[in-house]
Amino acid sequence: MNLMQPILYLSLLCCIIFFLYIILYKSYFLSASKITTPDEALAELLQGNKKYNSFWHFITRANRKSVSLVQRPFAIILSCSDSRVPTEIIFNQKGLGNLFIIRNAGNVVDGIVLGSIEYGVDQLKALLIIVLGHERCGAVTATIEKIITKSPEQPGHIKDIINAIKPAAHNILEKNDIPEDLHGQAKDDIINKTVKENVRLVVEHLYKESQIISNAVDSKKIKLVGAYYDLDDGNIKLVR
Repeated sequence: MNLMQPILYLSLLCCIIFFLYIILYKSYFLSASKITTPDEALAELLQGNKKYNSFWHFITRANRKSVSLVQRPFAIILSCSDSRVPTEIIFNQKGLGNLFIIRNAGNVVDGIVLGSIEYGVDQLKALLIIVLGHERCGAVTATIEKIITKSPEQPGHIKDIINAIKPAAHNILEKNDIPEDLHGQAKDDIINKTVKENVRLVVEHLYKESQIISNAVDSKKIKLVGAYYDLDDGNIKLVR
């Protein structure tokens, strides 16, 4: 009897863990796959907001109230809009008010982005700026393919993103012998090198083009770094 009790408790615990896994799996991994229409997409998000505000999320509710009147994020992050790179999640910073985030395809800089970062530095007194690129970036891939294949210009304002990434792409292409039939691993390597080069150039641009940022960096009130996120293993490494 004494031996059976631990076995029963262990079996019960395993069952609970299994059912929790199924619930979480359905919540996090299957919801997107079942959405096929615009109305379903809207309904999914509104339902998600209801869950976010549910009675059981009392910790989140307390967190929300604590930052509702003032924000003091400790870091500013310029990252890519890619749906596989949710900034708060990959840095494990799910608390509200921790991060001041600017996201766009290719994590590129224009006047609005620069002004947003300056606001985070000057007004919110953040301590860190990270420019975050990631593996297999679609914006960088489109830029490399545009240069190599000399394909027609992208429609709408997509070309603005490609033009912003072109300097990094040209830097990498000039350093490597590029075959006409670039594909497979060779192409992936060029793309990922360009992602990191783009991060370096953006970091350099932020420092050179903003006196607010450069003064804060020089006075050691803030640190400015580049980083790279690996989609396969989930690791983030600094870009030197």
